[in-house]
Amino acid sequence: MSGSRPRSRWNALLVSVIALAAGAGACGKVLSGDGEEHIQVRAGECYSCHQPDYEGAAKPPHVNVMPTVCGACHSEDAWIPAKFEHSWPILGAHQALACQSCHVGDPPKYAGTPRECVGCHQKDYDGSPYPGHNTFPTTCDACHNQVAWKPASAAAHPFPLDGAHATAPCTACHVGDPPVYKGTPKDCFSCHVDDYDKSPFPGHQGFSHVCSDCHSTTAWKPAAGGHPENKFPLAGSKHSNVKCAECHDANLGSAAKSNINCVTCHGDAKMDSVHKDEGKYPQTSSSKTFCLDCHPDGRK
Repeated sequence: MSGSRPRSRWNALLVSVIALAAGAGACGKVLSGDGEEHIQVRAGECYSCHQPDYEGAAKPPHVNVMPTVCGACHSEDAWIPAKFEHSWPILGAHQALACQSCHVGDPPKYAGTPRECVGCHQKDYDGSPYPGHNTFPTTCDACHNQVAWKPASAAAHPFPLDGAHATAPCTACHVGDPPVYKGTPKDCFSCHVDDYDKSPFPGHQGFSHVCSDCHSTTAWKPAAGGHPENKFPLAGSKHSNVKCAECHDANLGSAAKSNINCVTCHGDAKMDSVHKDEGKYPQTSSSKTFCLDCHPDGRK
C-alpha cells in the first residue's frame, strides 16, 4: 500500500505525456489521473501550436496585423465564430460587410483605419444630392443610423420636423444652389410671411406673427384660437358658429380690428325697435361697428 501512491502519480504523469505527444494537448486539454480537465494556457502558447493557422488565415489576414494571442479572438471550441473587440460596435448594415470593405489593401490594412464615420463615408457625404451636405456637420450619426442611410432623421434641427414639415424636402426651406442652411430663420413667420400677407380669410395684417397661435404644423386649415377671447369671446356665445367673413368684411380692409361689420346682422329694423329708447343708439350711421360702442365684448 505504501508504494501504490507514488506509482499512481507516475502512471498519471505518464498518461499525460503520452496524450500530449499524441496531439491531445493542442487545445490545452490532457487526461490526468482524476479525469479530463483544462490546463490554463499562458498567453502566447496557442500560437506556438497554431502558427500555421495564423499565417494561413485569409478572412481577415492575420500576419503583421493581428496579435499572436489567439485567445484574444478565438475560443477552444472552434475557430469560427471568432470574437473581436472592434474599436466601435459593428451593428446594422456593417454586420454584413466583409472586413476588406473598410480595411483595404493587399494585404488589408487595419492599423490606422479611421474610427469616425466620415473617414469611410466621405464620398457619400460629398456626393449626396438630397440635400447637399457641404454645409452639414461630418458627424454622420447626427442624422443617420447604421441600418441604412434613409430615412435620415434631422436630430439636430432647431425645431421639431413634425406634421407637414416632416414630408417637406429640405430644399423647400433651405433654398439656393447649393442649399443654404446656416442663418435660415427658426420662426414660422419668417418662412410663411407670403402666406400671412396673402391670406384672404380673414386678412392677417392685424394678426399676431406667431403662426402657432392659430395654426398647427399639420395643415393651415382648420385654424383654431387666435381670436381675442378676453375682449370678444366667441366660445359659448351666439357668435361661436358665425364664420369669420360674416363679421370681418374684406371690403373694409385687411386689418382685423378695422374691418369688423356689425350692422350686416344687427342693423335691421328689429334692432332699431329694441333700441328706440336708448339715447346713444344712432338711427342712421355710416359706422359698421357702432354696436361695439355699447357692446364691446358682444354681450348685452
